[in-house]
Amino acid sequence: MYNQTKIILLSLVLFTVAGCSVSRAVNKTLSPPADTKWVNVEVKNPSSYTKPFPLEVLYTSTTCKRELMSMRDGKHYEKVGYNPVKIPLQNQHDSDIWNAKIAKDGGGKCNWKLSEFNLGIEYIDATHLGKGLVPGTAVGATIAFDDNATKNGLFKTVHGDINLSPIYYPYIREVRLNSTETTLSLLGEKNFISLKADGTNKISFIPRLDESKVTRYIGVAKKEPDSYAKIIYPDGSVAPEGTIIPDFNKINAK
Repeated sequence: MYNQTKIILLSLVLFTVAGCSVSRAVNKTLSPPADTKWVNVEVKNPSSYTKPFPLEVLYTSTTCKRELMSMRDGKHYEKVGYNPVKIPLQNQHDSDIWNAKIAKDGGGKCNWKLSEFNLGIEYIDATHLGKGLVPGTAVGATIAFDDNATKNGLFKTVHGDINLSPIYYPYIREVRLNSTETTLSLLGEKNFISLKADGTNKISFIPRLDESKVTRYIGVAKKEPDSYAKIIYPDGSVAPEGTIIPDFNKINAK
């Protein structure tokens, strides 16, 4: 599910590495001004078994900052304010195209500015590839619009409009250890692509899904010496012992 992505957007609201937040009422109402610029988002759903998840958007404010307290010495300090929101995409005339738009200037009393957002797809139906399967984690892209979002240095800058068409394959994970669920997720070269937008007004995400190549992960039933999880590739070959991430290039090879 999209809330299993564990991307930074919604996890930054309460805690930081150096301190914890101090409760203070902040007006998070968005009120884009008439002259705001918009980011138009288009997602093409590749299968009836998948669906785009709502855009996970993060606005920041230097007007309404977060007040934090250092866990080292108890001193208070301020950092940029966060306002995470979800924006649903709208289906266009029962087609496979879904659209939404995001205001770059969120306005409001806090003068919210667009910092970054997640877009992507997830399985909503998993049983067509195996009895008892449940939908797993989502895939997609994180698009950043400011330096606050890209401070980890993992984002590649793209100038102008962005067009993405990654290919994904099914990934069945049987964890076994402390779990009875077997999940069906989407596996890509990167589960989330990280890009910084420069002068971007439109983002098109047109993923491809090839369900003819299924990779399986079979976890250990209990922790024992020399006991390893097993990754089985679509051609039946098994990854070397100790492998924890499938080799995408092996799966993607013709």
